Amino acid sequence: MIDYIKFLGANGARTKDKGSTSIQISKRAVIDAGNLICGLGENMVDIDTIFLTHPHLDHICDIPFLADEVIWKKDKPIKVYGLKDTIDSIKNHIFNNQIWPDFTQIKFPNSDKSVIELIILEIDTTYDMDDFTITPIKTNHTEGSCGYVIKQSNQGIFVTADTYCSDIIWDRLNNDDTIHTLCIDVSFPSQYDKLAKDSKHLTPKLLQAELQKLTREMNIYIMHIKPSFADKIYEEAKEYNVLKGNGTILQDGDIIYFDRLKA
Repeated sequence: MIDYIKFLGANGARTKDKGSTSIQISKRAVIDAGNLICGLGENMVDIDTIFLTHPHLDHICDIPFLADEVIWKKDKPIKVYGLKDTIDSIKNHIFNNQIWPDFTQIKFPNSDKSVIELIILEIDTTYDMDDFTITPIKTNHTEGSCGYVIKQSNQGIFVTADTYCSDIIWDRLNNDDTIHTLCIDVSFPSQYDKLAKDSKHLTPKLLQAELQKLTREMNIYIMHIKPSFADKIYEEAKEYNVLKGNGTILQDGDIIYFDRLKA
């Protein structure tokens, strides 16, 4: 059991030295798959559970390559979870024998099981896994997008992934005091508020306004910044005072502990 989450990729785009969104939440499970190959190396074959927040490319791009790699090394499916719209998109637009072979039908050489199993989640339903629970929470991004509250020993971390303004996020935080940390999308500097609105992301200025809805103290971390705007977002994060508690702007490799005394 690991007692923290680790950001294998923390950014809103991939560059030569930056990974897009992927968060390890146990030895075998991740949220999103934007940086499994570089983030885990050979250990990526340990992953057998992927929770998707939505089907944008920077959140799913390593799933096809993971399927291609593990077919020779496993005999049980990689379970890919998401809301219905997300699962439908993966099935129709990735594993469709056009963009990539349909690994939901291709079986392991030494097993009668398919390499990929797609599983639909329900909003606000808590799922018990090996050493954690996970609950999808509706966010304001694409159709069928969600964040996740992950808990271990009844201590929680809320990862929104991509989102725009949403009362649902703050209502959840205000009504569940076991959640001590929020990791939230800030993709653009505040001069691009319109672009943020059109693409359903946040800026530091927008996040400052959203934080007025939060009625208690917690750690606020920023994720998903666009690398081109990193310096400006760092500057504005201080100007708008949006990093709370132990919060920082997340980088690849950063960890956050489930234990609130460490987080």
